[in-house]
Amino acid sequence: MPVAYNIYPSFAVDDETLLETDLTACNLLVMVGNGTFSYVVFDAVAKKFLALKSYQYTPSKLALADLEMIEQVFDTDKLLLTAFKSVLLAFKTGNSVLVPSAYYLPSLKKDYLHFSFPERIQEAILVDQEEQLPMVNIYSVDKDLLGFLRKEFSTDLILHANTALLQSYPMDLDFNHSAGIAFVEIEEQRFTITVFRNGQLQIQKEAAFVEGLDVVYTVVNLLRQLGLDEQKVKVKLGGAVATDTSVYQEMYKFIPQLEWIQRVPGLSYITKMQEIPGYYFHNLYALALCV
Repeated sequence: MPVAYNIYPSFAVDDETLLETDLTACNLLVMVGNGTFSYVVFDAVAKKFLALKSYQYTPSKLALADLEMIEQVFDTDKLLLTAFKSVLLAFKTGNSVLVPSAYYLPSLKKDYLHFSFPERIQEAILVDQEEQLPMVNIYSVDKDLLGFLRKEFSTDLILHANTALLQSYPMDLDFNHSAGIAFVEIEEQRFTITVFRNGQLQIQKEAAFVEGLDVVYTVVNLLRQLGLDEQKVKVKLGGAVATDTSVYQEMYKFIPQLEWIQRVPGLSYITKMQEIPGYYFHNLYALALCV
């Protein structure tokens, strides 16, 4: 039985400066998620974002379906065929785990990942070195999807979405909050919580959720396990979430210090981007820190 697909750009913003800019001198920053394909055009010299486009599609669980839908994106979105200065691919589709650099052995990268997560069919195991932390990020990506995107973009610049997030969080104005700070990045039925205390990373954990209370339960219990008070910790929320969603409504009830994460500072955003809540594409904007 054929599968009915649905693909559309949920966000598409740019302005007149895009037509006036030499795109061969710009960077394309691409984020691939479960059921999502998003990108921004970034002028690294001016530190300015010139365009943003985000696609959502279904189904979102099978890698083959993701690949088929992304192929359709390439067929319709001609901007992707531009010869950019460089293309950075970021993935948030697979499992990931942080390992202290002092204990990391390249020959055991699969073992580190599979100690926490089961092995997946057709997976490629990749590693990012965290620049600001003595950590390596080990993660899995579907081989076919990785191969297709590498070929289409002619690039080997690849990282995990959480790697960029870990570079962006210390730039937050409340990073050194005395009671600790937790960043919660919401995706479709998954979220990532990253906790810092006194400027030091305490934990980064990914989990699935069905309802808003699932997120609250995980966040509160994790903070308590770390010896932190959920009534005092500042929690910054980001990702595809709004005030009328159950995630926000439930967190608002139980987390007194709940705020939206701010846009990555030090970067310039076109007017149409500023009309979109900055927290919605925080993970995509954070990729600019890795160029």
